[in-house]
Amino acid sequence: MTTPLDGLGLTGEQITQAWVYVLGRYLVVRQEHLDLAEPGVGYNVLKHSPPVLAGTEAAAARPSASPNLDVVYSEAWVAVDEHTPAVLEVPPVPRGTYYTAQIVDEWAEIVQNVNERTLPEHPHGTYALCLAGSSPKIPDGALRIDLPSAKAKVLVRVQIVDDVTDAVDLQHRFAVHSTGRPEIEPAVDVPMFTNAEPAAAALFERPRLDRALQAPDRSGRRPDVLPLLDALSSYVAADPAHAAALDAFVRRTSFPHFLRLMTHLSEAQDGWTTTGDRDGFGDDVGFRSAVNFGGIWWNVASEAIYLPLQTDSRGLAPAGGTVYRQRFAPGDGPGDHVDGYWSLTVYAYPSMTLVPHPAGRYEVSFRSMLTPDDDGGFTIVYATERPPDVPEENWLPLPPDGERFTAILRAYLPRPEIRSGAWTPPPVVPVAR
Repeated sequence: MTTPLDGLGLTGEQITQAWVYVLGRYLVVRQEHLDLAEPGVGYNVLKHSPPVLAGTEAAAARPSASPNLDVVYSEAWVAVDEHTPAVLEVPPVPRGTYYTAQIVDEWAEIVQNVNERTLPEHPHGTYALCLAGSSPKIPDGALRIDLPSAKAKVLVRVQIVDDVTDAVDLQHRFAVHSTGRPEIEPAVDVPMFTNAEPAAAALFERPRLDRALQAPDRSGRRPDVLPLLDALSSYVAADPAHAAALDAFVRRTSFPHFLRLMTHLSEAQDGWTTTGDRDGFGDDVGFRSAVNFGGIWWNVASEAIYLPLQTDSRGLAPAGGTVYRQRFAPGDGPGDHVDGYWSLTVYAYPSMTLVPHPAGRYEVSFRSMLTPDDDGGFTIVYATERPPDVPEENWLPLPPDGERFTAILRAYLPRPEIRSGAWTPPPVVPVAR
């Protein structure tokens, strides 16, 4: 990536660096627009989403990126001002049921997780979400949590243990409301783009860029990137042909580079990579953009680690039409390496949506009644159609012949061997066409 665009004094590396940086912010903006377009959704209103799957029809699958089938979600866009905090109510949760109320900022950086692990002295009750530096009146007994800007996102996750009805009942006991009528800036205007065709030149247009960058970025990378953003903004504004040239460069060069970054989060082991032992994004804005793209609302490693499948055992990109087997030895399944629970889900690539399939099957998990192998281990079979000798619970459906897919192993409350990278899933081995 060393060939600059005509008339732009930046290298290809610098163009890609700037685009990846702002993409991370605009992915959050896009999600804000998508969320608020849903009926009945507004700021400071906690929307209790139903389970991702309702019944067995593939059409019931939620179309968002990397949907999570292990939990019920509740989500709210929070808006505050210097006089008006928002209030989060968290109910007592039965022991042994995983939950967290995750609060993130406008770059999807984690502000706080509310649960018994991070706040053992206040694991439930009332929390006042306040604009940092403000001095509003907050409810008696509320624990104050400062937000870096006037907007944030609250994501409540409640584990589906045995009965989804119990999880839904508990989910509906969480609540968010405002203490007044805060001044709310509209979401930054941005052309709607998809993961298959992300926006490029439009992200550098002013005043859109300036509004997007009003959100504080705690990565510390903005001073380094700002001259690149200014150069690209001026370049796009100078000539419509420049915008077209930048769009073409991003499609041809920056986006493929970014996709490789997304699937190479770490050095692969047996074809699997890991989001790693991170307590935040830090200064790794490439990682931030990658997870906002592939599965927005990532959480810290102490809560969950995500292990994406990169290649099969041959080092090739996995695709539908091939039958793959993955063998877990006795005592070495995912459940043996977590203090919480686990799941393994297949997604189309690069959309990261669930693979539509008449069987309505998308994952195996701690809830699955897997048929063990003779020695007590178990084998997962990935195939477009279930082979006749494979138990249904051990089968993960794939897309049609030749279509790319990936899989994500979610490990909740991972033990040290997962956090360190010492344990990753066994290889996915092709056995037939």
